[in-house]
Amino acid sequence: MALNPVDREVLNTAFGMSSAANEPLNPDAVRSKLGGINEDDFYVSLEIMEGDGLIETSRKLTRRPSNFWVTSRGVVKLLDENGQRPAIQAAVEKAIVAKPNSTLSEIAGAVAQPPLIVAAIVETLENQGEIDVQRGLGVELQVSGVHAALRRRVQEACS
Repeated sequence: MALNPVDREVLNTAFGMSSAANEPLNPDAVRSKLGGINEDDFYVSLEIMEGDGLIETSRKLTRRPSNFWVTSRGVVKLLDENGQRPAIQAAVEKAIVAKPNSTLSEIAGAVAQPPLIVAAIVETLENQGEIDVQRGLGVELQVSGVHAALRRRVQEACS
C-alpha cells in the first residue's frame, strides 16, 4: 500500500529529523517543520502509520503520543517509495559479504549511508533469514553470520 501525501510528508520529515534508529521525536517539533498539515491530520497520520508498523509511539497519560520514532519498517517503506531501496540494499549486502563480521558503523561507513538506513536494511536482511546479527546491551549490532543465499546473490550481481 502506498503512503498518502500527508503520511509521506510526515514520515519524510520525521526521518530527516532522526539520526539513529529508535530516536524519540517530539510530535510538536515534527509538526512545526510541516507547513500545511493541520494538527488533526498530523495525529491521524501518526495513528495510521503506527497501525502499519511504520512508526512506534510512546504514550503517557494523554490521548496523543508524547514521543514517536520511525521504525526500520518505516525507513524501508520510505526508501521503497523514493525508489532508493534496491541500490542501497545492494550496497549494504555487498559490504556485509565483503566483511561478514562488520558492525553497523563499519557498514554505514563502507556504503556512505546514515546508520538509521543501514540498521533498517540489516534488520530486513535478518528478518528474511539472510544474515545473523548479535546485539549487546549498549553495544552496536554486529553481523555474526552471512547465509549462502546472500553470498550467492552478491556474487552473481558482481559478475
